[in-house]
Amino acid sequence: MLGLDVGSTTAKMAAIEEGEVKYRITSTHNWRELVKGMGKDEIISTGYFRHSVPHRATVTEITAAIYGARHYFSDVDVIVDIGGQDTKVIDVRKNNFIINDKCSAGTGAFLEFVANYFKIELNELGRLHLKAERVPDINNTCGVFAISEMISQLVAGYSKEEVVAGMHYAFARRIAFMVPQAETVVLIGGTVKNEGLVAALREILGKKILIPGEPQIINALGALKSYI
Repeated sequence: MLGLDVGSTTAKMAAIEEGEVKYRITSTHNWRELVKGMGKDEIISTGYFRHSVPHRATVTEITAAIYGARHYFSDVDVIVDIGGQDTKVIDVRKNNFIINDKCSAGTGAFLEFVANYFKIELNELGRLHLKAERVPDINNTCGVFAISEMISQLVAGYSKEEVVAGMHYAFARRIAFMVPQAETVVLIGGTVKNEGLVAALREILGKKILIPGEPQIINALGALKSYI
């Protein structure tokens, strides 16, 4: 059996072999590579396209996130799942959640937008953040307004590194607004690989932040764990 998370931009597969989690990640349109040789009855799917792929059963992303996060952190209070097109904040204690999916603000798509503006790779944002000596005050994380703020701060004399850091803090503030009072927060999703964003979230949330070794495959693992 395996868990298959087919999201808006990437597809993730997770299986448990001899007690060890095995996984693979690819782009969404190449999801078939992850299940080659597997039968429909061996796949538990989740993600945006969970109903569009062969499966024995489907699991919502909320359920998958809870089971996946608990595999590593049994005492989790709140899960923040930062995806490409939305961000989900799940209060495990109360079994409720909030989803930010109205625009790209507070999602991986927004950070991709920032990277495209500076003509750099998405994975370079975290490195640039750590080189910033100052952090400009940026308030907007929506489209045209964000570009306007980035340009204004560059004109004001802030470096590219500092503006990237400012955007991370603006992003983190938007996420923090959704997070309830809690002792422990687990961050999951591919966007969490951005160490600059994580640093901003740690500072703004002021809570105990936990991150799995591979945060991008947690929902795939959770889909599997919810069934077995």
